Amino acid sequence: MAKPILLLRLEGPLQAWGVRSRWDVRDTGTEPTKSGIIGLLGCALGYPMHDPRLESELNAGLRFGVRVEHPGTVTVDYQTITDYLPTAAGQYKSRGGVKSWDAIQREGDLPATIISPRAYLEDAAFLVALEERPAFYGLVARCAQALQAPQWPLFLGRKACIPTRPIFEGCVTTYDGLEDALAQHPWEWLGACHGRRKYKPADLVAYIEDETGDLLRQDAIRINAARTYDFRPVRRASFKPVPPPDPVAPVEA
Repeated sequence: MAKPILLLRLEGPLQAWGVRSRWDVRDTGTEPTKSGIIGLLGCALGYPMHDPRLESELNAGLRFGVRVEHPGTVTVDYQTITDYLPTAAGQYKSRGGVKSWDAIQREGDLPATIISPRAYLEDAAFLVALEERPAFYGLVARCAQALQAPQWPLFLGRKACIPTRPIFEGCVTTYDGLEDALAQHPWEWLGACHGRRKYKPADLVAYIEDETGDLLRQDAIRINAARTYDFRPVRRASFKPVPPPDPVAPVEA
């Protein structure tokens, strides 16, 4: 029997999949990160931030692949933040300078205001495929169930990035593994038929988690106070798009 493959559709006006986004400047990758998808599944399952199951269960138990349905464009938003902002050295920024939290309280400093540029992917669309590893039987089915009745709201990388269609695409056993699902599942992007945005890709680029891959992504979840991530190998693949099935015509009474 073929392994179940969990398929997700990620579409929305804005997405943001940070790669080096722990401080003032918040970037975005050009495709979803594994850590971001693990966070999305954690929201569906009700796993809080820093829950060890994010690493020991979801990151370790799921093999990840993503296919670019529409690349979108990167846009940068001008934002400011006013708060007592933590630094990498464990201190805090205040209007009186960078100090320890005890010093800020003792001296009564006001919060600092900083400029924080935020990058987003505009009008992007992705197909994500997840396959469970042998020691984690039943994990994909549990994630599929949670995505259809999530414990917490789901978003596309940042809380402001709301999906415009259901994220859950299906949990299927009709494909011969993760790569076959990314190669054979029909291409679809809802934005392709809106207004003048006629788009039909010649090839679909995918990034597949593979121990023999020649590319590295630093987005493997590791639970630690510094919020640093581990590397994982991936490989790039390219597929010819399979057209979506024709819509069924309504039956006249």
